[in-house]
Amino acid sequence: MLRWTGGQLARVRFDGCKLLGARLADMTMRSVVFSGCKLDYATFERVRASGPVLFIGCSLREAVFTGCNLAGCLFDECDLTAAEFGPGTYRRCDLRGNDLSAISGVPHLKQAVLDQAQLLQLAVALSAELGVTFGDEDHAG
Repeated sequence: MLRWTGGQLARVRFDGCKLLGARLADMTMRSVVFSGCKLDYATFERVRASGPVLFIGCSLREAVFTGCNLAGCLFDECDLTAAEFGPGTYRRCDLRGNDLSAISGVPHLKQAVLDQAQLLQLAVALSAELGVTFGDEDHAG
């Protein structure tokens, strides 16, 4: 399992890499592309995007982002099933083109970029996170 703490990644492209369970912490990324990568169960802690960072067609199932500054990042056609977005900065983080219905940490995605169709997906994710139950419409009382 990859554990990378500290340092900087600049002008790097990862194509089709399998980084299952990777732990990236306390690092800065600038002009980094992850394309077709498997980053399932990866943990991103205090990762800062200081330039374009793109996740294109990646699997990020159960990935965790905490304390990150992902302002301006792009996630495009990624599998974000059970991904957790913890406290951090997501201003202008482009999440269009992804199914967000099974993510957690919806309240932390302040100022992220979405499309209208994702509004219902966020509602599903938030209701699951809050443990909301819906009463039967046919049941009176």
